[in-house]
Amino acid sequence: MGSPKIDRSLEQVLAHRQLFLRTEHGRRTVVVCLADGSPEGFEIGRVLSGTGPTGWVVRHRLRLPDGTYDVQENEGLSWIGLDQHIADVLQFAAYADVLRRKEVTSGVATTYTARLGPELAAWLADVPAPEGITDLGDGRVRLTESAVAHLRCPSTLYTLVLWVHPTMDTLMIEMDTYDLTREG
Repeated sequence: MGSPKIDRSLEQVLAHRQLFLRTEHGRRTVVVCLADGSPEGFEIGRVLSGTGPTGWVVRHRLRLPDGTYDVQENEGLSWIGLDQHIADVLQFAAYADVLRRKEVTSGVATTYTARLGPELAAWLADVPAPEGITDLGDGRVRLTESAVAHLRCPSTLYTLVLWVHPTMDTLMIEMDTYDLTREG
């Protein structure tokens, strides 16, 4: 099994998001997994070494507008490195449902806070999905990790209106950005 060599900054992103890599098929397949407590982890995507003009095949779970999930497959160019294809999985794969289940089961959730202003904080807390957003008053909101994960790969409902940057702790609402502060 083992883990492939990747850039240190990508390692930090994986660790920050409770993800890890494992390999299969003689290291020709790299699986991106959520550390959910099981030995294998919960698979959110994989990068398969291709042959011929296709250097890689990238698969990831995609959240559909109706709340269900589908597996999407994209061909990756051979000249783009493994790190970029793993980053593609991180950008598009949805795994908020697993984090939410873990939060509910354990009763403990990692949370983030942001200062948005009173009106925007009230609006965000009233958004029907994802669960886990609370208006703290005084223009601040708290988001659970599963809410942040959901917004890192939002459904088409939120496209360009409400989302969290795929690799940074930045909440984007329309054209404005708000820093998310991790609480624990």
